[in-house]
Amino acid sequence: MKAMGVTGPDFMPRLFDVDEPFVAPDGVVVDVIAASVNDFDRAAVRGRYLAATDVFPVASLAQDVFPVASLAQAQFAPILLGRDFVGRVAAVGDDVDYVDVGMYVAGALTPQPAGQPGTFTDRVAVPARLLAPIPDGVDLVEAAAVGLAGVTASHAVDALGPANLGHMVVHGPVSGVGGFALQLAKARGAVVAAITPQEQAELALALGADVVIPDGPSAARSIDKVQSLFGGGVDTAIHVAGHRSVVAGVVRQGGRFTSVADGPVFDAHGGFVPTTVAPNGQELMNLLFKVAAHRLDIHVHRTVSFDQLAGAVIARSTADGGRVVLVR
Repeated sequence: MKAMGVTGPDFMPRLFDVDEPFVAPDGVVVDVIAASVNDFDRAAVRGRYLAATDVFPVASLAQDVFPVASLAQAQFAPILLGRDFVGRVAAVGDDVDYVDVGMYVAGALTPQPAGQPGTFTDRVAVPARLLAPIPDGVDLVEAAAVGLAGVTASHAVDALGPANLGHMVVHGPVSGVGGFALQLAKARGAVVAAITPQEQAELALALGADVVIPDGPSAARSIDKVQSLFGGGVDTAIHVAGHRSVVAGVVRQGGRFTSVADGPVFDAHGGFVPTTVAPNGQELMNLLFKVAAHRLDIHVHRTVSFDQLAGAVIARSTADGGRVVLVR
């Protein structure tokens, strides 16, 4: 069986031979139908996880863009890509009595790079507790576009408190986590300003942003714009990407902000609360039911086949900011 992964020195996506998954007593094996491209995957192709996983060159890397390398032959295992999926249940563990073979399910995995299986492959084995059934009326491609990005956004909004989000800033692209966070915050009554790339301004408005501020090279300018619009600052903020000083600078004294991005945290700044992502099937199911009820919008920019996937992962963004989904 083949799975897509990366390893140094160039971190180009390649296919690797991996063992067929086996079903654990508390687990399920799923035939993958679709999976979305996430920020984790794009970070991996930029070598973000080199230090954490001791990934070094292997002999096969001198081959073409899509060489097939054996994991058993590699001196160091690659980072396998893909952290969420939609598929059809192929096998069920003996201790699982609430999932049946043939069910269509979605799942999301915590993005731990070291030694974790990827979902850009034919089949995955996962604990049953991570699975959510696909509700009636939800397209499988749309369901695949929720996954890790939706769960991460849900955790970020929850980190800021169950209520009283007030005036909020979402800073970063709205194609994934940012767009889900924007919608979930609006559903809780927040007034949301999106600081996002200019090419995603229309998408931000379509997702419900009350104000859109084009993100630029000057953090100070973005901070000044928010402070002038909201009388000195906002109550809450979520950092997805961009200058980290922006969310700390736009929050008023006594406000709260969080970050879903890799890198140093804001320990020195008062008001920072961490976001911890721990996917589970119940949370993903709640998001999928919001999709079914048309309370959570999904914008899929394009679908790609397996042989187009490498280019989609390498791309830093898309023309309109929508999601990219692998369809097998």
